Amino acid sequence: MTKIFYLRLLLSMSCITCMNTTMAQTAQLKPSSSLTVPNSNQAVGQVIQADYIVAIVNSEPVTNNEIRSRMIRYERRLAEQNQGMPSRDVLLKEILEDVIKEKIQLQIAKETGIKIDGRILDAAVQNYADKNNIPIEELRKRVSSDGVGYAQIRADLERQLIIQKLREREISTRVNIPENEIDALLKLTPGVLSDAPPEIDLAQILIAVPEDANAAKMKNLKERAERLLVKAKSGEDFFKLAQENSDGTDAKNGGQMGMRPLDRYPTLFAEAVVNFKEGDISDIIKSGAGYHILKVISKQGSGNAGLIVTQTRARHILMRPNVQMDEATVIAKLVDFKKRIESKSADFATIARQNSQDGSASDGGQLGWSYPLQYAPEFENAMNRLALGVISEPTVTRFGVHLILVEDRRDAKVAVSELREQARNVLREKKLDENFNIWLNELRKNAYVEFREAPSK
Repeated sequence: MTKIFYLRLLLSMSCITCMNTTMAQTAQLKPSSSLTVPNSNQAVGQVIQADYIVAIVNSEPVTNNEIRSRMIRYERRLAEQNQGMPSRDVLLKEILEDVIKEKIQLQIAKETGIKIDGRILDAAVQNYADKNNIPIEELRKRVSSDGVGYAQIRADLERQLIIQKLREREISTRVNIPENEIDALLKLTPGVLSDAPPEIDLAQILIAVPEDANAAKMKNLKERAERLLVKAKSGEDFFKLAQENSDGTDAKNGGQMGMRPLDRYPTLFAEAVVNFKEGDISDIIKSGAGYHILKVISKQGSGNAGLIVTQTRARHILMRPNVQMDEATVIAKLVDFKKRIESKSADFATIARQNSQDGSASDGGQLGWSYPLQYAPEFENAMNRLALGVISEPTVTRFGVHLILVEDRRDAKVAVSELREQARNVLREKKLDENFNIWLNELRKNAYVEFREAPSK
């Protein structure tokens, strides 16, 4: 069956595919019930008669043709995935609401000067082509055969990249991940075996470099750090050198930062001293703050900064509830798939290729080797409970409903810093989602939205 590459691009880039947005939130304003329902066999590029405005978003119009075009794309995606068609009235309203939220974000991005460099856009298109293992020219041909021009792909990608950049700018500053939250998550993570990193007490001499320092200033500061390094390595009192010369907040304590696990230090520091013994002094380390000289005051533990973790190789089938198939219906369908696979009347990989709504579908749902914390918590918990060769019950996550098959497990060593970074990303993603929903709902609440009826015939 021919793949509709453009629709898969929309799936990966656009928020409208989720179809779980809230309906109009302003009581006195109701979406028009007069949106024209498109014919599913009508080409996207076909000229559509009698276009009209269905909504005004902060003075910018949303047209009937715009909604119709997205409607057609979505219906094509459902048809490709052999899913039933939802109620068009409900779907139209949901698409309209998604377009409204999208326009609000794009308006803010424009007002604040967010743009996407042409080279970044080129790279995004190339990346999409690479993921589908096709050259750019072949991509042009295939999307054209689906009734969509190559220029439309670039425009859609650019729009989504702008929104992504806006979200990162607006939301990232609101998210902070304390180290104790990372500690707590790792302690609760199955598959992480105890092989704790050493605890170490470091002292530092910091020669701070101002942000506006020119080349000559930086040269002078580095030379100062080098002179202090010679003194420290020649046996002068490190405590006194730090007190008299360090720009760090810990200078009054002789530069001592206190006993803590090695992975609780900045990665630059941890990598520099991981194999040091007590009393060893580092060479000069350059960071964004300036030039550092480190000394190991004391050290406890084996010095092994790695952790043993259980890796899992699994497959899955993902199906997303929508207005046509609610969660209960999706679960029932996955239960049927499970029975068919277990009775040997069907193959897991084949069903995944035909039905999964995840990027892994083309590989039969194969996810490869994973580390702890790589997937959604509900998914990981279900996966970790499975014996080899056993299929899970339908498992609900924020991405949809999954069937999971575990094929193999193995122990692997991973750097503590890598695992902590993975944990940080998990916590960060969760907080970003929470803050984004709050932010977007606030934007929608404060925006001026006027819904309009279709013109009389």
